[in-house]
Amino acid sequence: MQMSPEVVLLGEVWDSVKSFIPRKERLQAAETLVRLFDDNVDISDVESFVNEYDSVLKTAVVSHFDLLLEEDGDEDDWEC
Repeated sequence: MQMSPEVVLLGEVWDSVKSFIPRKERLQAAETLVRLFDDNVDISDVESFVNEYDSVLKTAVVSHFDLLLEEDGDEDDWEC
């Protein structure tokens, strides 16, 4: 599956503006950017590519879409 142009653009916009945002405000800015994209363009496939983003944008995407990312896939598969 290939990343949609909108999902690519989200990452490119973030990469181009994040250096202008103070570190303490980056998460809030990333959350605002994700909301703006979600409200105006189709980024429905963003979950498939969330690991392509830096930690701040990834956190904003996970929070916005209420995603549960699996750290360790074996944990849920254990049954006694």
